[in-house]
Amino acid sequence: MEATVLMVAEKPSIADSLAKALCPTGPQGIRKRGSLGNKRAPQVHEYAGTFLGQSAKFKVTAVTGHVYSLNFPAEYNDRQKTTPDELFHARTVHEYDASNNIPEHLRLEANGAHVLVLWLDCDREGENICFEVMGEALPQMNRNIDWPGSYQGCVFRAHFSSLAPGDLQQAMHNLVHPDINQSHSVDCRQEIDLRLGCAFSRLLTQYFRKHFGAQLTEAILGAGGGGGRGRAVQVTYGPCQFPTLWFCVKRHCDIEAFVPTPYWTLSADIDFGGQTLTCGRSGGEFWAQEEADAKVAGIRSVGNATLQSVRTWRSRLDRPLPLNTVAMLRMASEELRIGPGQAMHLAEQLYLEGALSYPRTETDKYPEAFDLQGTVRTLSNASAPFAGAAGNLLRTGLTPPRGDGVDVGDHPPITPMKMLSASSRSAQGGGFELFHAICSHFLATVSPDAMFEEAQANVQVGDEVFTTKSSRCVLRGWLEVDDRDTSDEGPIDLRTWASREGAQLTVANARLSQHHTRPPPHLSESDLLELMDKHGIGTDASMAQHVSNVQSRGYVLLDEDTRRMVPSALGLALAHGFALVDHGLLLPSVRARIENECTNVAKGQATKEAVLARTIRIFERKFYNFAQHMDRVFLMLGVAYSRERGSGNAMRGGAAGEASQLWQQAQQMQIAVHLEDLLRERERVELAEEEGGERPPEGLRIDEQTPAVQVVQQALAELGFGQPATPQAASKAKAKAKATATSSSTTSSSSSPSSYPSSSAPPSTLTTSSSPPLPTTTRHLQNGSAFARHQGGALAPGTLIANNNNNSNNNSNNNDNNRGPSQAQGRAEGYPIANFSSSGQQSTRTTTSSTAGLSSLSPLERQRAQERSGLNQSHQQQHQQDQQQQRPPWSQINSQQKLHEGGQSCPFERAAYR
Repeated sequence: MEATVLMVAEKPSIADSLAKALCPTGPQGIRKRGSLGNKRAPQVHEYAGTFLGQSAKFKVTAVTGHVYSLNFPAEYNDRQKTTPDELFHARTVHEYDASNNIPEHLRLEANGAHVLVLWLDCDREGENICFEVMGEALPQMNRNIDWPGSYQGCVFRAHFSSLAPGDLQQAMHNLVHPDINQSHSVDCRQEIDLRLGCAFSRLLTQYFRKHFGAQLTEAILGAGGGGGRGRAVQVTYGPCQFPTLWFCVKRHCDIEAFVPTPYWTLSADIDFGGQTLTCGRSGGEFWAQEEADAKVAGIRSVGNATLQSVRTWRSRLDRPLPLNTVAMLRMASEELRIGPGQAMHLAEQLYLEGALSYPRTETDKYPEAFDLQGTVRTLSNASAPFAGAAGNLLRTGLTPPRGDGVDVGDHPPITPMKMLSASSRSAQGGGFELFHAICSHFLATVSPDAMFEEAQANVQVGDEVFTTKSSRCVLRGWLEVDDRDTSDEGPIDLRTWASREGAQLTVANARLSQHHTRPPPHLSESDLLELMDKHGIGTDASMAQHVSNVQSRGYVLLDEDTRRMVPSALGLALAHGFALVDHGLLLPSVRARIENECTNVAKGQATKEAVLARTIRIFERKFYNFAQHMDRVFLMLGVAYSRERGSGNAMRGGAAGEASQLWQQAQQMQIAVHLEDLLRERERVELAEEEGGERPPEGLRIDEQTPAVQVVQQALAELGFGQPATPQAASKAKAKAKATATSSSTTSSSSSPSSYPSSSAPPSTLTTSSSPPLPTTTRHLQNGSAFARHQGGALAPGTLIANNNNNSNNNSNNNDNNRGPSQAQGRAEGYPIANFSSSGQQSTRTTTSSTAGLSSLSPLERQRAQERSGLNQSHQQQHQQDQQQQRPPWSQINSQQKLHEGGQSCPFERAAYR
């Protein structure tokens, strides 16, 4: 019997490289054809060969990134019928792009196949896509044969780090199993980011539009915030995005609070055998001018000096570590002035062309069996600018790479795989420059260290000792690879004075220079990436996107020359506003804890369900606390834009004056946090379940004109932002909003989910009361079509919705860029919370807090105390009712009522998720 082997890659170009590398007779033995289904689906490459000693027909095709994206059903787009807090427990659905219909493509190609080999990228996202593919393919396959060493009897996983034919062939001979734990960790992070990002974003959007849009929209747009003048304001909350912003705001606050301190340095010009050298006081600076003046006068009165000692030593400048993702992004920003997002895109294109190994890796240590010699030989091409350095290494021998790197077990470091032509597609737009930098870096890692001979002379002048240094490079080593500067330090080599201790020298002059201490500069992209890496914000696959997000959304302003980032008024306002309400929503330590929890899921040390339930429960409490105090965010917007336009006099009294005090309070809160403390506590941070608020018994009420809202509106008026909208204006805005409601989408999807294309049966909701463990596969028939969802895998039994968006990133066979960190994460991070027109007064249904306010504003404190008193009575009554009805705690609610996963119905009772 001839076996049919279906092999699925992550991108069409990888499928093409795979078929060419594995076909026994070479490219001429490959037959290409279109998909059996949608014409826009990826091509299929067919060839004959053997699999596990048996003759086989191979079919090689691809997906285009994730098969599905996580989203909320269309009914949650209607803000009139749903409230933001419902999104914490709302049913979710998995959508796919109907333009190329990858699910149908996989089902048709898998029909009758005996073996499935998964060639998805070898990281957590790739593992997640593996189980998406399996969900469609397995129900259609002929599974009568239990293949030895397979997963579920017929599935194999290929692990590879480059598209070099040798690496692909080696991977084919060492097939393994897909990792369900890594897939679960992606599911976990996707759902957390989706629910948190959308719930907080929708809450802020509705609250802004109702109460402050009329006063602030014009100022934000006029200042170029949220996307620029004349465009709709785009403001989002993202669980990774805000800690990324916080690093920039923290540095900015430190700079603003910095007070320069004067100090004085004393130097002497001393004659060394006819060569005058400037020597500095070894005792350091003076912090009192009187002392400095007295000292310089004394030195000037001394004409002679004595050479006290000369110390010589040899120093070494270590060759660099192999290149991981963060190091590559930092190198691109510092040396090539290419931003992280663009650098990651270019690296992916170089990888797809086979010029680079896989560009997403945390490892900076070469494997023991890595062919360093062969890679250097590849780079000795005569046309390359580094060919001379590569040739010298081949003649003199390679230096072993540094041994202090770390192998985290994902992929080898980023290395060149073949020479790249300047005319190739991936070389465009900076790709060629990035490739050359990576090649030079690789050669540097196997080159000798640079060596320097250094000396320091100590000269006694009166009662003071002055010093001067010299340095000479004696071995350029790895610095030779790209001709880095090794200029001499000091006009003479002080080693020649080592035997002349006690010599008498002449003091030509002594002078005092005044200086001032300087604050640190604003963070560069490289600085920010380093901080994110240290504090665990994002992954090697997502950090570049987070940096790009805070830039593209106007939270920071980028200096293209220095690549340094200054927070905008919008970014400062958001950071200060969140700090005043709940600093944990902003600080990197909380996000790092979530990343640690997801890592535990990937390692099999925690379950996806437990991490999801606990995290959502904690952030739901944070959400209700935030809802009660979020007016501070919009007050900080007013202060920020008032400061930007120089309206300082308006902040001296009344509500505006107290708002200014809150700004200063928030600034001090940012300054008081020390990065070293956060790093020390990173692994010990716990998300406190007792912190946060409760859901008000009467529900969230956004429309209510509370005293807190009135105070903020008064403060904005005093700051020069005009008066709030009148009820008549609000009524007109509400009517306008109702008229356009059907065309607006409040989730981040580019179009509303729609039905299946005409060639497919319409979807239906699939509901189960429990999920059996792997490896069971359950088939659900939908109007005659078989859909498979792996229980506990990337997709649980759930609703599928085709997204008929012809402009989607998935609409082309040649599209290789539809991956990113994850579609669901991008959906949550990119959720537009403020898409304001000039009127800014779209009216919405009552959905938010009745207790929103500024607790530190004295006119409001008394009112809030009264409101709290009433709410406490309501909570006590509710608690008594719960005890009488013996409602179980949240953790004991049955699995059907618990947090929904992957499209499963979630019949929640309101009282059950207090």
